[in-house]
Amino acid sequence: MRNTIAIMQRELLSLFCSPIGYIVISGFLLITGVIVLMTKSFSPGQPATLAAFFYLTPFVLTIIVPAITMRAISDEYRSGTIETLMTAPVSDAQLVVGKFLASLVFYVIMIAATLIYPILISMFGRADWGAAASSYVGLLLMGATFIAFGVMASSLTRNQVVAWIAGAVPLLLLAWLAYYMIPQVSGALRTVFQEVNVMGRFEAMTKGAISLSSAVFFVGGAVLFLFIATKIVESKRWR
Repeated sequence: MRNTIAIMQRELLSLFCSPIGYIVISGFLLITGVIVLMTKSFSPGQPATLAAFFYLTPFVLTIIVPAITMRAISDEYRSGTIETLMTAPVSDAQLVVGKFLASLVFYVIMIAATLIYPILISMFGRADWGAAASSYVGLLLMGATFIAFGVMASSLTRNQVVAWIAGAVPLLLLAWLAYYMIPQVSGALRTVFQEVNVMGRFEAMTKGAISLSSAVFFVGGAVLFLFIATKIVESKRWR
């Protein structure tokens, strides 16, 4: 556990000491701010709601989250420090989980900055804090899955840009494809899309319904991707 925390602290420090971290947070807040303004959530005569913000944010995260994780392990490959880590008393699982936790803490800080939106909504109208709370829980669970996938993508290559593409493209396809294909298909294929429908599960949470099956889906997905990432790093050790 001590090794995992040490790796987490080291990675978190590098995120905040790197321009990438601030660019990612600024870009995310800029995009979400534009979404809130374009939907006229604070305009006189318009309903004060963050429905559009919570609806579109997951699609934004499919691009933003891989930018957080793209250097997690790929930078260790590029700089050669992975060799030092492999000879240190640090297991592959500790390395991967430490990187994951650092990215997750960074993500939570980034998401916490958007709390200004429901606070402003409460100034313009009556905010539904119950729905907002469940929506943020949904963002946390979904973000954990996206981060784990991004860490897995980062473990595949030493190139950060390739790691970002390998993380963003599948997540983007997963978010869009499953959500929009469900009405177009039927039978077993429809069932499959419903099961992997990330947006559908999150959308239910924005309405205040946090189901056990959705929580298990997101947590299970994160564990699966971290396990795969660990095995990928482990395979590098024997090359």
